[in-house]
Amino acid sequence: MKNPIPFKIPKSANHALLVQLDSGPHFYDRLHYHEDYQIIAIIRGEGVLYLGNSTSPFNAGDVFMIGSNVPHLLKSDNVYFTKNSPNIQGISLFFNEGSFGQSFFGLKEMKGVKALLKDSLKGIRVIGTSQNPIFNRITSITKQQNEKRIITFLKILSQLNSCKKEYLNSTSCNQISNSELGGRLKKVLDYTFENYKQEITIEKIASLAHLSRAQFSHFFKLHTGKTYIQFLNELRIENACVLLKNDTYSIEHICYGVGFKNMSNFLRHFKKLKNTTPTQFKKLWTHG
Repeated sequence: MKNPIPFKIPKSANHALLVQLDSGPHFYDRLHYHEDYQIIAIIRGEGVLYLGNSTSPFNAGDVFMIGSNVPHLLKSDNVYFTKNSPNIQGISLFFNEGSFGQSFFGLKEMKGVKALLKDSLKGIRVIGTSQNPIFNRITSITKQQNEKRIITFLKILSQLNSCKKEYLNSTSCNQISNSELGGRLKKVLDYTFENYKQEITIEKIASLAHLSRAQFSHFFKLHTGKTYIQFLNELRIENACVLLKNDTYSIEHICYGVGFKNMSNFLRHFKKLKNTTPTQFKKLWTHG
């Protein structure tokens, strides 16, 4: 396995901004990073976003901003990997600090946006009353051309700068530059995303990384800021939240379906991470 996949965003030399419409059975689900900043609006689909050191659910209507060279992936819910996938859709805006000239974001008038770019290294989710207006403006940009598209984009940046935000990581995330270490981490994460519903022991995952148990524990904590078991439980809980929004599944079914062995352990971790119970979470989502 190679390190997190570096992407070169295919912008024309004559264009400052790339507007990309993503559609298909599921979002691209391999850990990757790119120099460009990315603003993404989820039009259709749900699943879990892995960004930096965090896992967070995503749903239709969500807006995220992802910093330059921050490893991330959008893992669509399981139904999107079946032949009857309802299909996903999203719009991404890609740009870098030199898109409008090397000194543009250094201008005094752009001081707030410059700070926004720095904050995006933590990963940003738009929350509150600004979410819908920003989402609508992002979707409208696909119908615009030339200077109107750039003007709309600058308005989006201004809104992102002033809106209410949730930071997905407490500190800025940096890519792992060493290819051997990056490859190891990618291998561990890819395996975990594919197999989190099954029993995964530290011995098994350490063997996958070609490390002893002690070496692996140190390695994972050093590069993610958390223990592997903590990460695994967080991933399972975030996937449980996605399933709780669907009335088809009972809480007990979800508990075992995301990899927990007993209800008490599931309830304890859910309460710890979400500060509520699965029942209360389900009611809140259903009844608003």
